Amino acid sequence: MKFFAGIIPPQDIADSILAIQRPYGDNRLEPHITLRPPVTPADTNKWLSAVTNIAANYQPFQIQLSGTGRFGKGVLFISIESAPLHELHTALVPALELFEPTSTAHKFEQYHPHMTLGRAWCGFTPDAFRQMQALADDYMASGSITFEATHIRIYQKPDDQGRFQPYRDIPLGRV
Repeated sequence: MKFFAGIIPPQDIADSILAIQRPYGDNRLEPHITLRPPVTPADTNKWLSAVTNIAANYQPFQIQLSGTGRFGKGVLFISIESAPLHELHTALVPALELFEPTSTAHKFEQYHPHMTLGRAWCGFTPDAFRQMQALADDYMASGSITFEATHIRIYQKPDDQGRFQPYRDIPLGRV
């Protein structure tokens, strides 16, 4: 079973992002910022405990949506600014690598926090990317869009054919 860890925006921001995406395609998952990409942990319970232990040492923090960008021609995203998010990611990586297959340990080294608007492999076209980017830029031009991250959402994918689904929310700052 695969898992990944992410941060989700509050419902009003998620709804705004979904309103930008939905006319153009299905992104296959709710808006989120990935903290740890999908992996099949060698020991799921220890992996989840590691996330819980790290999360307990971080108080809720602010995240700002800062603009749009692309990874090549295949991914359109909203950029994220948050020093505490980078710190949380930096703390999670070595704690989780202990319970992940060694073949995946170094492929997650560079971290570029973002919320994906669309991916070409999900059926979003170049024209859809242009239109979504214009809508997202207009949305962010309306003022500073920030939110407080209060928990880490764990997603699971029970089998290779299914979609990732929310599995568990782990609160920040329980120390």
